[in-house]
Amino acid sequence: MSGQQEWTGEGEQELMRLYVLFGILFRVVMVDWGKVRNVPLKLSYQAVFDWVLLELSRWAERQHHQLRRLLRQRGCVVVSYRRQGHVYVVQYRQRGYLREACYSIEILRAECQELVGKWVAQHQRGERIS
Repeated sequence: MSGQQEWTGEGEQELMRLYVLFGILFRVVMVDWGKVRNVPLKLSYQAVFDWVLLELSRWAERQHHQLRRLLRQRGCVVVSYRRQGHVYVVQYRQRGYLREACYSIEILRAECQELVGKWVAQHQRGERIS
C-alpha cells in the first residue's frame, strides 16, 4: 500500500480495520525484533534483522499514521482500544457518534502476516528495478 490515494474510495469501517492492522503490525514487529536480538546464533545476522525489521516497522507506522490522518479528515477519531479475550475492541467517535468495532485476534494475526508478505513482495520488486 503506497499511500493515502489508495484508500480514498474506502469506507470508514475498512479504513478503521486497516488502521488497527498497521498499528498492531508496527508494534508487534518491534517486540519480535527485541526477541530476535536475544537468540544466540552461529553467525551474526543482527545487521540484517535490524535493517529488515526496522524498515518493516517504519513502513507499517507510516501507513498507520496516514490512515489516522485520513480517518480524522472523515470525522473519525479513536477513543480507546483494548484486547478483550479473543477480540480486539476499538471505540471511535465518528461524526459525533461513539461506535465500537470488534476484531478477532486470530484474523488480525493472519492479516498482519499477509501485510508482511505484501511488504516483502513490494520490496523485492523494488530491488529488482534498481
